[in-house]
Amino acid sequence: MKKEIIDFNNALVLVVGDLILDCYWYSKNYYMIPEQSMPVALIETIIEQPGGAGNVAKNIAEIGGKCKIVGLIGEDVEGSILKKLLNHINICSDFISIKNSKTIKKIRILSEKKQLMRLDFEEKYVFDNFHLLYEKIINSLKYYKVLILSDYAKGTLFQIKKIISLAKKMSIHILIDPKGIDFKKYSGASLLTPNLSEFEKIVGKCHEEKQIFKRGMELVSELNLSALLVTRSKDGMTLFQPKKKPIHFPAISKIASDVTGAGDTVISIIASALATGYSLEESCFYANIGASIVIQKIGTETLNINELNTVLNI
Repeated sequence: MKKEIIDFNNALVLVVGDLILDCYWYSKNYYMIPEQSMPVALIETIIEQPGGAGNVAKNIAEIGGKCKIVGLIGEDVEGSILKKLLNHINICSDFISIKNSKTIKKIRILSEKKQLMRLDFEEKYVFDNFHLLYEKIINSLKYYKVLILSDYAKGTLFQIKKIISLAKKMSIHILIDPKGIDFKKYSGASLLTPNLSEFEKIVGKCHEEKQIFKRGMELVSELNLSALLVTRSKDGMTLFQPKKKPIHFPAISKIASDVTGAGDTVISIIASALATGYSLEESCFYANIGASIVIQKIGTETLNINELNTVLNI
């Protein structure tokens, strides 16, 4: 059997969404104070990474794609750090700095490959100059083949319907990682990628496989989607398309050390594969392999194209 080697060097993907600075505070070990039942960790290493939509962009860059990211940040040190981190991995960033706003930051404290706690510093971005954001998107879209809208419900995509409408007029694939309980605002998208928990918040608890299949097809029709992909952690992922039978992609690994950021990996690989010319089914197949790799890592991790090709050819 001939080995398959894929590359995404010609993938052109625009990411628009909520930016977050992810900080990881690492301790080799921790101990408990019995009297207070309180863990104490000596922090030895601090690592800062792009989070939220920034992690999506990072995933695309790590697998070799060409990416630009548009979003909001605060006028602060954290915003400057995000810019530098993205520029360092050759991601073109076009940010709007908002006065009197702080860049969203999340700190995760880890020890012995476990997350002890997460500290969130966040307020929704208060921004009403949609015209400025819209202009940045218009000026960028003509150079890219796929648009990812990375929604973390932090305020960047407050006019998401208008962005979807614009991209549809330009015949660009629109991939959305959704949040919240209002999926109607995503109507008309090319692909929606909720995880199972997010999906069940919309369609109700699914107790068996056939319920997932039935309600998935109903949601595709209701929202006029070209496709819906429900990611299911160690159970793989399921693709729904109009007038087609659902396709299930079983996970390669049944061990999930940490699913943090796995959804970002999935949508990044699909976008890069579509922008390269692969079919949606092929793109989801590659994304499922990528997700199986990253859920075995701790924290919001990415993978590179060599890791993907190695597993593809085992």
